[in-house]
Amino acid sequence: MEQTIAPSEMLLHLGPQHAIQPGPYLLDLKLRGETVVDAELEMGYIHKGIEKILENKTYFQGITITDRICYLAALTNNEVFCNCVEKLVGIEPPQRAQYIRVIMEELSRIQSHLLGIGEFSTDLGFVTMFLYMIREREEVLSLIDMVTGSRITHSYLRFGGVREDLPEDFAERAMSVLNEIKKKLDEHEDLYNTDKIYLQRTVGVGVLTAKIASDLGVSGPPLRAAGVAFDIRKNEPYLVYNDLDFKVCTEKEGDIFARIKVRLDEIRESIYIIEQAFDQIPQGPLFPVGTPYGRRTPVMRVPAGEVFCRVEDPRGEMGMYMISDGSDKPYRVKIRGPVFPTMQALPPLIKGTYVADVAAIAASMDGCTSEADR
Repeated sequence: MEQTIAPSEMLLHLGPQHAIQPGPYLLDLKLRGETVVDAELEMGYIHKGIEKILENKTYFQGITITDRICYLAALTNNEVFCNCVEKLVGIEPPQRAQYIRVIMEELSRIQSHLLGIGEFSTDLGFVTMFLYMIREREEVLSLIDMVTGSRITHSYLRFGGVREDLPEDFAERAMSVLNEIKKKLDEHEDLYNTDKIYLQRTVGVGVLTAKIASDLGVSGPPLRAAGVAFDIRKNEPYLVYNDLDFKVCTEKEGDIFARIKVRLDEIRESIYIIEQAFDQIPQGPLFPVGTPYGRRTPVMRVPAGEVFCRVEDPRGEMGMYMISDGSDKPYRVKIRGPVFPTMQALPPLIKGTYVADVAAIAASMDGCTSEADR
């Protein structure tokens, strides 16, 4: 960004610590009056070195580390890591374990979207909606806790399966909670759609076009809100998603309103996926029969090779590239998360908007600085 400013312009530094931001990053804004004429993003304030940490831990120890990439997507992070190792060693989880993974990962998607929408609402001044979303999210976290023993960082997946089976009454309790959430979502969406101030602040504001999104590698709800129906679960099905009926939720406008609408619709689709999974889940083992893989897989040596796997994270495409040299630790791990390109889309997205809208636009992208600053 050009640092020279005209007499009618000013530079505004938003961050790296600021109430509107989901983590520390710096937005430099050049303003002319109240209009943003240029913007620049600076990140790297909480770099954690997770890829190097994974290269210095055994494969089994790495599962816990992947929880910390982004705690809102802990289960999908477990999935992409375990998927890489499973492909390298040549095993596949049994059908029951795959269905359990789908159920848990969709529950994780629901709680992530609920929190993302809630936090966005506070940045818009709609604090009541934040309280509603957190209330619903707590119910979902309790369901996840019933299975994994943890509300946030679960370390639940294992190579070839899952750590524990579902509790006996889990399906009934889960569907009771999810059916109630479906009803409440309709009420919440009606509040959004009928609030004049909300509509003024979101409709036609912060428009992300399909071209800019695709050029920058944006994925997930921001891309689908721009009309691009790309979802790894549909385009490259993994686990048992090929056996489940669901639609990819899209909107065409690409504005704030569309991004929130897509997430609300995706919560409904996730509930539908979970309902089907409960109906179709078979009995059977949780790990491949006749292999040494189980709940407490010992320190193991993975055959030499390289692999790339990707899954549909709540925020978009989560990919992982792994190289094994035949030892008990990965030789190289490279993570391609969804948030870094999403953050790159912020500067072009806020140019030409009012400074008062920057908070709402940034929050509607549902970024996670912790995931981007790996």
